Amino acid sequence: MITKILNRVISQFIPELNGKADIESKTLLLNLTNFLFFIIVLTEGILSLISEDLALAAPLLLFSIFFAINFFLPVHDDQEKRYTLFFLTMAMLTLSFFIVTGGNSGMGGIWSLFFPFFALSITGRRNGSYWTLGLLGVMLGHFIIWQSLFPWMNTYSLSHQLLFSGAYCVAFLLAYAFQFIRSEVSLEKDRMILESENQNKAQEGLINKLSYQIRTPLNNITGILDIMENTIMNEEQRDYINTIHISTNNLVSVVNNLVVTSKSNTLNMQESSTFNLYTTLNNTLRLFSGETPKVRFNLSLSADIPGTLTGNYIKIKQIFLNLINSILRYNKQPTRYITIEVERLAGMPGKAELLFKLTSNMSITPPDKSDESDDGFFNYKDVDRINNSRIIHQLDLGITLKIIEADGHSLTIFPEKGKTVFEFTESFISGPGSSQPLDNPSERRAPESFSRPRVNLKDANILLVEDNFSNQQIIILYIKNEIKKIDVAFNGKEALEKFGYTKYDLILMDIQMPIMDGIKATQKIREIEQSTGTHTPIIAVTANAFPEDKERCLASGADDYISKPFQPEELLHMIRKNLL
Repeated sequence: MITKILNRVISQFIPELNGKADIESKTLLLNLTNFLFFIIVLTEGILSLISEDLALAAPLLLFSIFFAINFFLPVHDDQEKRYTLFFLTMAMLTLSFFIVTGGNSGMGGIWSLFFPFFALSITGRRNGSYWTLGLLGVMLGHFIIWQSLFPWMNTYSLSHQLLFSGAYCVAFLLAYAFQFIRSEVSLEKDRMILESENQNKAQEGLINKLSYQIRTPLNNITGILDIMENTIMNEEQRDYINTIHISTNNLVSVVNNLVVTSKSNTLNMQESSTFNLYTTLNNTLRLFSGETPKVRFNLSLSADIPGTLTGNYIKIKQIFLNLINSILRYNKQPTRYITIEVERLAGMPGKAELLFKLTSNMSITPPDKSDESDDGFFNYKDVDRINNSRIIHQLDLGITLKIIEADGHSLTIFPEKGKTVFEFTESFISGPGSSQPLDNPSERRAPESFSRPRVNLKDANILLVEDNFSNQQIIILYIKNEIKKIDVAFNGKEALEKFGYTKYDLILMDIQMPIMDGIKATQKIREIEQSTGTHTPIIAVTANAFPEDKERCLASGADDYISKPFQPEELLHMIRKNLL
């Protein structure tokens, strides 16, 4: 029984977290003040009872019962005002009783000096001032009128009356000033939060704008590179094109990190092709043949690695280019070497889990001198656990780490005396073949309530809505070998005009355009289709890469969404999917 009572008392001072901080703070203050009043009144009542002053003890003990009941009764949000009103009324009656009677000690009215502080804190400056002035009126009425009518009930001398009244007025002014400062601080805090939110929104808008401006030319660059890769080139030219492609992908990764987008396939992590690992790595190492000072490479592959693998060879070249560039940048040795070892780990049949190990004669000094051991190196046993991320930051391998981690693998760096070892794993399909494109949840659409004939890609009539001429040419180059009928509109208004007198099988809709943007044009097309009972697939093509941009496009009525830069195969796959 005692334990339950104690738990109940403690719980009154620990309100449940329900997201309403102001209400919880106020409830806590009410509970605390109520509890203190209960202790004070009960103590005064017991002392009066001991001194056999029943006329004083009986009201005080009755007041203490009311405070106890008020304390233990559960309070809901809709009852909070009544609870506050009841408590302040009881507190005012109790303090008035102390002022009139003086309490057991004759100075019980001194407790009223605390009334302005909790009254203003609980009800605010305006209502708290009314309650405080109300008790002041009781006090002055007792001093001036009550004691004049009943001199035998004179509890305080004149000097005590003046002192007590002055102290109460000072307490009121102090409480009001404290509450005023508290309110101003709260308002200033809210203002700072609002300014911070506005600043974040402005910064987000700027980043989005920069992302759009960067992605548009990037899309043109990657488009030309993809087209050139399908032309006849010698091995050296193809290596140069791959290097440019990898550098462009790095820039795409920087933009993706800048806008904090969740779209990870812009790094081409899902594209697979059949390749020979030794040839790929050897061609990558040849790109560093002109380095000064010279660097010696030693490439070794275990015998159980298949001659043909299926996976993303561009990703492997990108990882190796980034790692080797970083090693050569920070390796200050007069003679530099890099040993590359590739081993096959145990895995499922048909899968090739490979461990790539690069060893260089570079020494890494710790970024923080306080982390150095006695011999000037890291604590080798704990470096993988403690300092791996710091070394990655020091060697500027953040983008490389994200590329490796995109499919669940990790990069580990082991600094040792006189050398540094880099290790990472990658998964491939052993043997020839190609992997199917991964299912993208964002590409799934709800079943359509209309019937639409299937259209072959070569027979499709497509409307391209794009205001930028160079972007038009790039997209047309992407799809012209597969699609023969391509019409062009330079803005949303022109697209609506063409849509009115020509039947299109699919529309590629840019979003940011003059006169009428893609969002408005898509909505207008959907309004027209409601009266005709038809439906034309619309793919939103935009350089805006925030997740909310995709949601906005789909909410306007677009069937699909693709952000720049993208690969030709990705666009064709999306067109084909929406036509069938």
